[in-house]
Amino acid sequence: MQFSYILIDSSDYLESTLEYIKEYDDFLCVAICKTRKDAINKILELKPNVVFLSINSASDSISFSILSELHEFLDELPTIIVLSDIKEAAYEAYQRGVSGYLLTPIDSNELRKCLMRYQKTHKALYKDTISIKSNGDYNFIRSSEIVYLKADNNTTDFYLKSGKVISAFKTLKYFEKLLPFYFFRIHHGYVINIQYVSRINLGKNSCYLQNNEIILPFSRTYKTNIDTIILRIS
Repeated sequence: MQFSYILIDSSDYLESTLEYIKEYDDFLCVAICKTRKDAINKILELKPNVVFLSINSASDSISFSILSELHEFLDELPTIIVLSDIKEAAYEAYQRGVSGYLLTPIDSNELRKCLMRYQKTHKALYKDTISIKSNGDYNFIRSSEIVYLKADNNTTDFYLKSGKVISAFKTLKYFEKLLPFYFFRIHHGYVINIQYVSRINLGKNSCYLQNNEIILPFSRTYKTNIDTIILRIS
């Protein structure tokens, strides 16, 4: 099981904090935000499982007010773990319903406990199987077996690791909402599983899958998603 997270941090601890979290393969970074506005937009767009919210004495652009604003748009907030160099802010953090509070600079042992606690309580966070119906034929496919999806008018073609192609009579947009966080739209006609990305050529606007055997174009509209894929893989 893998979990997505966003790191909101404008402090000097950003790089070291990111390196500590990267040691845990089950947690994959989908965005790094340094401003309140960017943080709100990315959380609403990417819907991460976990948000690491850095609130430090030297920071004047990030605060607990982010939580209040998120409540205006979301029925349920992602798990919030506050990172701070202010011991006195812990009480306010827990009063606002955060799930964890870690002092910065990060203590690796405390981070490990925090992440293991999260994993223990979120083992069945989302399903790993998608049902594909076509002419009364139901195929139940594990998400990890899907290499990419291609739009074909009002139908969607699923290209699987085995080489098999399955067509479904629903739009790409419909399936995009059902897929786990490691699927990204890179073009109006393509959604890819980043676990199969082997190369990205920014000059040619091309994304290579399955050891460069498959080449798909990406469009400028989804350049932000390409940047996120590069960040996560690297």
